[in-house]
Amino acid sequence: MMNARTDILKFQDMSITVDSAQGAGIGNLSLSLTAGDLAVVFAEKEQVRILWADAAEGLVAPAQGKVTFLGEDWRTMTANRVAQQRGRIGRVFEGECWRSDLYVDQNITSTRQLKTRRALEEIEGKEAIQLRRVFGLPELPRGRPGRGRWQDLLMAACVRAFLGAPDLILLENPTSGHSEGIVPLLKTVHAARQRGAAVLWMTNDLQLWNHPELRASTRCRMDGSQVQLVGETERIV
Repeated sequence: MMNARTDILKFQDMSITVDSAQGAGIGNLSLSLTAGDLAVVFAEKEQVRILWADAAEGLVAPAQGKVTFLGEDWRTMTANRVAQQRGRIGRVFEGECWRSDLYVDQNITSTRQLKTRRALEEIEGKEAIQLRRVFGLPELPRGRPGRGRWQDLLMAACVRAFLGAPDLILLENPTSGHSEGIVPLLKTVHAARQRGAAVLWMTNDLQLWNHPELRASTRCRMDGSQVQLVGETERIV
């Protein structure tokens, strides 16, 4: 288990502006997530929710400040190091997130195999079975993404995000329109925090943001591009 005091993800005086006319951005954010932390962010705009996750993964560079993952600034890493470190991050993307030329189960296992270099048999084994059962899937969807039930695809995306015990999990509105997915997701998030992962969860659902079972360590609310830190409650490890 990772040392509980290790900064897994750190936004340090970070500002990003994507569309100033629409107020889409993040202004002057300082936030650290260590092992067992869960930060829940309420943001009404999809572009802003995605921006949080992109910044955490080093996909967008801040105009000011910096973003570090496990103590390293994304901007100073080599390309090989960036790829290696992103292999330690799981993510549920908002909107379409599947390669159309692969079946859904291939999307899931090939992504984790490429990132972690684990044997395909291991990836398709006990861990994937346990996760799909938690998320209510009799099996991983095996058809093309365009032919799957959206509820099953959403839960399959959650399986993909948690597979391989990532150090950081990024959730972009993972239960949007599918309230039945909240309970298994809360269970899986709690288990990930117990083993030492950090979780960043973005939502536009105020009821979810205030959900008593989230047991968040930090709650943030977007006011335009400004971040309001609402409070800290609980760290799991």
